Amino acid sequence: MDFVTAISTGATVKYTTEEYAYSFIETVAHNPHNWLGQVSHHFVGQCFRVLGLNFTVSVEAFEKSYAHPYRDDNLTYIFNAVPFVLKGVELFLDQLPPLMSYYGSEALKDMPKTRLGKEFYELTQPVPCYLRVINVWAEVVRSIIDYGQENANEWFLFEPLARLSFGMLRGLAKLLPTADSADNMLKAVCLKLAFLSRYCIFYEETFDFMLTPMLDIFEQHFQLFCERSALSFVYNAFSCEMSNNAGYIQLYKFLEKMLDKFDDGQQRDSNGTLYLRLFTNELITDKYLAIQFETLKPSSTNPLLLSTLQYLQTLQRHLVSTEAFPSRFLEQILLVLLNGSSTATVSSLAAQLYVTLARRQYNEQEIVVHIIETFLKTQHSSRRCASYEQAISLLQNYLKDLMQHFPALKNFDYYMFVLNASNVRDELVLFTAHSVYAMFELYTEQYSRQEMARQEIHKLLHNWPRLIERTAQKSSARAVLFSIYFNIDLKALARHNVELLYQLEKFCLNIFLSDQTLTESEFSSLFSSICKSIEVTGNEDLLVMTAQTLQDEYSEISMQLLSHEQDKSESGSEELMQSYAHCVRRLYALLKEDKLRGHQVSNMYETLANQLLTPPKITQSLALYGYESLAFMLTLLQREQDQPEEAVVHEARILELAQQLHDVCARDLRNLSDNLPQVKSLFCAILVLKLGLHNCAPLNTVTYDLLLNQLSNPVLADKARANTLSCVYVEEMHLLFRQLHNRVQMTLPSNRIWKLLLQFKMITKLPDYISPELNELIPVLIKRHIETYAHCLPVINLHICNESTSKKRVEVALATHLQLLKEHASAKEAWLLRLHVFNASLEMLIKNLSVRHMETSAQRHRNHLLPLEHLMPLLSTLCLEKSHFINIARLLYSLKVTALGNQDKQKLDKFLTQISAYKYRCEDEHAKALTADKLNSSELKPQPPGPLTLWQTEVFSKITDNCCVTSDIPVEAIDVANAV
Repeated sequence: MDFVTAISTGATVKYTTEEYAYSFIETVAHNPHNWLGQVSHHFVGQCFRVLGLNFTVSVEAFEKSYAHPYRDDNLTYIFNAVPFVLKGVELFLDQLPPLMSYYGSEALKDMPKTRLGKEFYELTQPVPCYLRVINVWAEVVRSIIDYGQENANEWFLFEPLARLSFGMLRGLAKLLPTADSADNMLKAVCLKLAFLSRYCIFYEETFDFMLTPMLDIFEQHFQLFCERSALSFVYNAFSCEMSNNAGYIQLYKFLEKMLDKFDDGQQRDSNGTLYLRLFTNELITDKYLAIQFETLKPSSTNPLLLSTLQYLQTLQRHLVSTEAFPSRFLEQILLVLLNGSSTATVSSLAAQLYVTLARRQYNEQEIVVHIIETFLKTQHSSRRCASYEQAISLLQNYLKDLMQHFPALKNFDYYMFVLNASNVRDELVLFTAHSVYAMFELYTEQYSRQEMARQEIHKLLHNWPRLIERTAQKSSARAVLFSIYFNIDLKALARHNVELLYQLEKFCLNIFLSDQTLTESEFSSLFSSICKSIEVTGNEDLLVMTAQTLQDEYSEISMQLLSHEQDKSESGSEELMQSYAHCVRRLYALLKEDKLRGHQVSNMYETLANQLLTPPKITQSLALYGYESLAFMLTLLQREQDQPEEAVVHEARILELAQQLHDVCARDLRNLSDNLPQVKSLFCAILVLKLGLHNCAPLNTVTYDLLLNQLSNPVLADKARANTLSCVYVEEMHLLFRQLHNRVQMTLPSNRIWKLLLQFKMITKLPDYISPELNELIPVLIKRHIETYAHCLPVINLHICNESTSKKRVEVALATHLQLLKEHASAKEAWLLRLHVFNASLEMLIKNLSVRHMETSAQRHRNHLLPLEHLMPLLSTLCLEKSHFINIARLLYSLKVTALGNQDKQKLDKFLTQISAYKYRCEDEHAKALTADKLNSSELKPQPPGPLTLWQTEVFSKITDNCCVTSDIPVEAIDVANAV
């Protein structure tokens, strides 16, 4: 019977199945010895037909061999079967085996008793005969696949053949629980079909079609498929790259279900081996673990990660040993915690799985070390650790996720063991110190609320001096440990353990006075932290003792220097200068914290001035702190002159030395740019003099431009990212620069501060340490130097709006300027400044285009009017008057005259459209105001009432003059105004 024709012409599947089964049995019965060739040829041909494949092999050729060049008849084949026919045939193949089995069982009831009758019955049993036909199909498909594996051009046949093979398997699988005499043959055929069906997984559509029913077959008949087909199928399915992760997740659920099923039932194979052992032994081989290893990478989705982790948790639960999971695999699990896109659930499960596996292989100390080492190996150069703050935050979250399942991480003992151990790599010591600091920050937040946090912090601080001594030769790690002291919550610690705070003060002062190996990063915060601690404890005697000690030391070294100079001796001079520089460095710390008085430095400054202002004598180590120290001394002496009769003498000498120091610093600063510590020293020395001395020379243009050039240097932003100390230097330079501009009645020598403001929100490399500093400077300019800021904004707008700058970045920068203006200027100033910047920007564009007329024709194709894109937000909240629009029209006419190319003209036309729409809005608002007198409720605000300041009068008087003298405005400009 032609079952494909029947189904395609509307016959039901049930009818077709019954008719085919009857026809099949009849054909076998008519020729029980020679039926296979014709029936199998017809069956294979029908199957090819439903798939849209040509089948031209004759019956005679087919009986001789099943291997033929089927591809030659299907060179242009595309798998595009008629859907309802294919579905009908698949249902037919699903229902046919049970029907054959039923007919066979019915025939068994009437089986003849004679020998010939029994022989006929054996030859014509429906199920075995059907299995022989399916076996032929399997041989045909196998021949195509074997040939196709050597010839990639034949792979296009795999998908349809595998799909139909799976349809046959689904039908035959229904016979597995009830098959008797055909049992062995049925199992063999099912295994063949399972092997052929796995080629479905290489194609997305057929994979989705067959995955769930195939896994159901494996689960239901695990005795047959477990050892050979099931795991091979799962492995191949995992090896395929799919756009949808749902299939992978389903495979993991299947493996979990089978593991739990084998564990509960303790089923065994024919050899008495537990299926659980067979399963797990295969699943912990390298090829399977490699799949999970790849899945745990950051590119995986959270649902897939969750399923993978749940599966691994189930798998390890059924393992006698976890040695199959190497250290690198455990690190990959930890990387899930460091994956920025992992959900809290995924991170928690990853931490739990890691701890479970690690505890089965290592002790707690080894696990702590491995956790830190993994962070060290994988995150030290990560983009997520671009700044120290980001790195510590990432480390804290990493440790917090693990602490929930591994309490040992909460105990500082495990970290201190590494820091105190010998023969430990410097990198591990450094990152262990970082981990201690991260934990210290976490416990500091909990210090007042949790007893455990207090106990751990007290334990750490009690051992902290020893840790500092142990890491003396490892400067990077010691600097991190010093930061613990710098960030102690002093008031909270004093309430609970003030004695511990006393001990730390004495220890730190001893280091400050005697340890000459302190790095600049350690030294920069050490004394200020000691002073903060003493403010809490009231232990002022320590400061008196420190000042006296340094006075004595300075006097002694100064006498030795004088003796060397008089004797002109070279022996020991280098060591003596080094000692002098170290003493000055410590004096600088006291001067900066204002812990010395005028009478204490009155005998110091002349010696220091002699060393600094005499060119052959200066050394780099002395220059690093000497210039600022001398500046602090001079300002301190002027501020605390005790004897009026000597005041004039001291004042003259102070101002003389101050001028010399200023000249030396300005000269050296002009020739220096790469050495940030030296730049910071010279820069700050100049500003300390300008801020602290009365009657000193006013800040001139040359010095001001020199300071601006240093702060505006793009290299400074890069150096601020280099390390924490460089960032501190940059912050200190900006702080003094702000203080300089915040002085009352301070007149700026020039308006060139726009060079510095160009960096505001425009630095592309992150983290940006410059913009926060400028964010504090701009309010100072608005309050103290509004006219300078008014001059700067148009210049900034013109400079940052170009084709190489991100439009979004420009919008953010200008919007932030306007927000600061709104927050820190009066309503009238903000209103007028917006309008001024708009007008001034147009004027600058006109001047710029006038100069551009000298450019070549190639250069004229550039878009010179890009700043126009960012001007409208300046007016977006203002309700302008007619005089304002006449002035704008005059400027736009001039701009139109000077426009160079097509791009400029298109940009200008677009801007004219925008300004016209805005003009109509303003006119509408004025009309509403005349009728309702509620203009203030509008989005557009009129100019606030009140008198104009001097700079506002000078700027906006031009607009009034131009509006009054209309004869000065060209007729064309009036036309533009009407267009506007």
